[in-house]
Amino acid sequence: MLVWRDPSQVEFEKPVITLGFFDGVHLGHIQLLQQLRSIGAELKRPTLVISLWPHPRIVLGNDPSKLKLLTMLEYKTQLIADAGVDAMLVLDFNLELAALEPLEFLEEVLYKNFNPSAILMGYDHRFGHGGKGDFALLQKFASQKGIPAYLGTPLAVDGVTVSSTHIRTLLLQGEAEQAARSLGRDYGFYGTVVRGKQLGHTIGFPTANVQPMSGWQQLPCHGVYSGYCILPSISPTERRTALINVGTRPTIDIDGHVSIEAYIPSLHTSIYNQSIYVSFHHKIRNELKFATLDALRQQITRDLEELKELS
Repeated sequence: MLVWRDPSQVEFEKPVITLGFFDGVHLGHIQLLQQLRSIGAELKRPTLVISLWPHPRIVLGNDPSKLKLLTMLEYKTQLIADAGVDAMLVLDFNLELAALEPLEFLEEVLYKNFNPSAILMGYDHRFGHGGKGDFALLQKFASQKGIPAYLGTPLAVDGVTVSSTHIRTLLLQGEAEQAARSLGRDYGFYGTVVRGKQLGHTIGFPTANVQPMSGWQQLPCHGVYSGYCILPSISPTERRTALINVGTRPTIDIDGHVSIEAYIPSLHTSIYNQSIYVSFHHKIRNELKFATLDALRQQITRDLEELKELS
């Protein structure tokens, strides 16, 4: 998949386009991207996904301190590429773009830059200043330009419409497996292995302390999870079973700092400062405070037995 960062770089003539933030690239997004490919094949035109970055709430100051994202830009790009589209344009979201009225956005950004052969819009997508642009407005504009406009349909899993917001809610409730049903994969993200307090070595379970790539990253609720890790520097595809703790480590810490620690039984080498992908499959238990380190060690041993059963 080709990736561009400026409209002037787009090489396609009359692409079939869709646009949105695509946080999580969940099954609803995948359905939309499959529809995009189908339209592209029918019209014999290349497909182009236009995704905004950064998130509008960050630029507009709409309580960004509470914003959490399922996917950072690099991983989101990887997932969209896996969906099989031809190209992606990362459109810089800034105050100038945010000020454009819906019709201005359609004319000045979409039509003049790309001269699309068709436009596909997500069922709940809004565009233009204040999010006032909807499909009815797009359809009218496209009709005047002689361009077909298509509307995606919502996708329901377990009777609930798949959305990034719903997936975040499931993760905060510790429902990792239900979140995976909407994502089409276990929830996970990339980070860097940083040095911790080395307590894991002391009790016989050395862990990788994971620092997410961004403070915007959504974490699952506190607890101990079964999952897996990928270490790209060792193998970009090998999944290593892991026991992962998300929380404040109340047995040993009192500062309330949230950390992510992954114990990877198959790993026997140092990976400090290296990239790591950490994925959450099943919440084994809540995070607990133990009276002694020995009690903590015994509980981890029991957790590892459950990890084996879940693997």
